[in-house]
Amino acid sequence: MQRYLLKDHWAQLVNAFKDSEREEHGQEGYATEQLSVDVLDHIRTTRFRQWNLFLQKRGEEFERMMAKLEARGYDADAIKRFLDNDELWSVTLELATQ
Repeated sequence: MQRYLLKDHWAQLVNAFKDSEREEHGQEGYATEQLSVDVLDHIRTTRFRQWNLFLQKRGEEFERMMAKLEARGYDADAIKRFLDNDELWSVTLELATQ
């Protein structure tokens, strides 16, 4: 039950992020949602050697994720705004590790 509540909370945060991206930066909602899902999937599927550095948004593994997202065509500023949203980042990490 806790996982479903967390997933619902994450979805609400993603929708709020999509709205702000569309209104303030002209980003498409679909691209913003895909960015959020790709960050979640990356955290779920990657085995981290330096988890604490990744949590602090530093280190080789974090840089690798950034490069992967940029290679997939996401706007670097949009990625940065996603990561700067502390609540969205922490809930994404929590959901990915459950």
